[in-house]
Amino acid sequence: MKPQCLSSAPIANLVRRSELAKTLRNFFDRRGFIEVHTPLLSRFSVIDRHLDPIRVDGNHVGIGDQQHWYLQTSPEQSMKRLLASGLGSCYQLGSVFRSSEFGQVHNPEFTMAEWYDVSADLSAGLELLDQLLMALLGTQSAERLRFADVFQNATGLSLFESDARSLAVWSVEHHLVERIEWTSDWDDWVNLIFSYAVQPTLGKSRPVLVTHFPASQAALAKLDPHDPRTAERYEAFYLGVELANGYHELCDPEELSKRAQQANRQRIADGKFELPVQSPLIDAMRLGIPSSCGCALGFDRVVMLACGANCLSDVIAFTAEHA
Repeated sequence: MKPQCLSSAPIANLVRRSELAKTLRNFFDRRGFIEVHTPLLSRFSVIDRHLDPIRVDGNHVGIGDQQHWYLQTSPEQSMKRLLASGLGSCYQLGSVFRSSEFGQVHNPEFTMAEWYDVSADLSAGLELLDQLLMALLGTQSAERLRFADVFQNATGLSLFESDARSLAVWSVEHHLVERIEWTSDWDDWVNLIFSYAVQPTLGKSRPVLVTHFPASQAALAKLDPHDPRTAERYEAFYLGVELANGYHELCDPEELSKRAQQANRQRIADGKFELPVQSPLIDAMRLGIPSSCGCALGFDRVVMLACGANCLSDVIAFTAEHA
């Protein structure tokens, strides 16, 4: 075993990581995207039921009288403010933070690539992500499947015809949980089944782009005008690993405010802390953000797959326990 003062990642993997970062930057530079650098520490954070930013005591920041500042879970809110400023298509490669995330494919601090392609629709967003995965991983072109279809293929359940109880019964019968009282929330059951029964089946030979998530899981994506049960949200999976999450971006400030308030109510019900709803992102949307497709890619996970590694500690120089 290596001494704790040394990197747990093999040097060859760190060299490969550097090469992949150059490949990613070249990919976007050739397409005219502008590389940006936005704050890691902010008074605001994107509000998501399941993502917890790391809070910093406002007294340690020394600016104003705000109780808490936040290490960013994503550069989304700052990058969208740049879109409102007229920057155009842009990308960023850098650190983000999520509290209490540690494991085989998680670390509280990790590297994210995020980009916004101005004027791109859902189809263009999927195509750009597909091309990037081929450039980084040398894969075949990705398969594209709707969320409801991969859900039914793996479970035999019709997503939108299954209520919370039927999902609960299926989960108990398949030993995902012990009791149907685990939750009464439909989305919780969907997420549980997707994580443990669906995701491991995805991308065994080539990446899969899963599209049209349930509208209740739209996050910051537009709803599909042809099927309002679904959102124009997509995720990439390869070898059972989630690699990317993207949206045909919501541009309606009032809808964003409603979703943020709903996410906060869910966070409070889950025993989590509330996050500020009113933010510069909503103000920027009111000024006008151009239509775009945005996507966030877990860069460490891409490096892990490219190196044939089994966990992030094999491709990150110093994970949390050694930082």
